[in-house]
Amino acid sequence: MTYVLAREEFIKMRNNIRRAVQALDVCWKCQKVSECQKYILGHTVLVWLCNGCLSVIEKPAVERPRTRTHAAAPNVPDSWASLR
Repeated sequence: MTYVLAREEFIKMRNNIRRAVQALDVCWKCQKVSECQKYILGHTVLVWLCNGCLSVIEKPAVERPRTRTHAAAPNVPDSWASLR
């Protein structure tokens, strides 16, 4: 009886390994083989991304200030005021 139980366990293990291997894909960004998730890039292209690349892409971009700061004018003599 133990032979039959061991055989069934090996069959379950083989099926689990096959399922895990079929879940692996190549990440579109880093080209590593890992468990990837679907991501729609630019509302039209479907790509597969690993969890690391997915978290990087989904981070909101740092918003740049709308007004630019200008460098302070250099200290020049008042006689050069027409050059400013």
